[in-house]
Amino acid sequence: MRLNQRVSIITGGAKGIGGAIATAYSREGAIVVIPDIDRQALELKQHEIKNSGGHVLPLEMDISLYENVQRLVSDTVDRFGRIDVLVNNAVWTSHELFLEITIENWQRTLDVALTSYFLCAQAAARQMKAQNSGKIINIASIAGQVGVIRRAAYSAAKGGVLALTRVMAVELAPYNIQVNAINPGFIMTDLARRVLTEEERQARANTIPAGHYGSPDEVAGTAVFLASDESNYISGAVIPVDGGVTGAIVMK
Repeated sequence: MRLNQRVSIITGGAKGIGGAIATAYSREGAIVVIPDIDRQALELKQHEIKNSGGHVLPLEMDISLYENVQRLVSDTVDRFGRIDVLVNNAVWTSHELFLEITIENWQRTLDVALTSYFLCAQAAARQMKAQNSGKIINIASIAGQVGVIRRAAYSAAKGGVLALTRVMAVELAPYNIQVNAINPGFIMTDLARRVLTEEERQARANTIPAGHYGSPDEVAGTAVFLASDESNYISGAVIPVDGGVTGAIVMK
């Protein structure tokens, strides 16, 4: 039980990578708070965690809005007294070529995949400072480091997340708050299945040295480590979970 009784907020925690992290944290004994915009997915995740004996607080909300983030943090502290871990994971993205992306899709992507990370981290870190302890984990992406077709807005947001992670790590270190990022590669989520054609999925698979897509559970394992005491002297790190994509050029 590496996360026993640790109060953990996981944004977008009802499904995909966030859902896998919520399940893994609960399994390790954490109390999980999962804000998500998808009511049906929230209900399913709530039932799953409760049925396995875990403690969960589902909150239906759009965490790209300032007032919602303030409510998220205040509700969590009012109910549980503290915030030990924040996982910024929520995402929204369009699947458009650079020359075709609309300003609406650009702005919405940045609002959810970057601005919400800032809003949630700032609000949670104020509570963590008062506690003199905390862990913040930002789910970034290899798209923030390399060019991925049809991902202009998403890549810009994730590049911003990586830069924000490093600044936060430096500024929050005096308060015993560790801030790190996970860089997932090509992970087979419901979103990937929905937006990518079979041809696109295969093209990406061909670039992975491991030879296959990753699973959300494989990202969750790294998130458990970064939330645990085992990572207490790690801050400002960016950990790739990508099957080797960013470490090599694969010729197939």
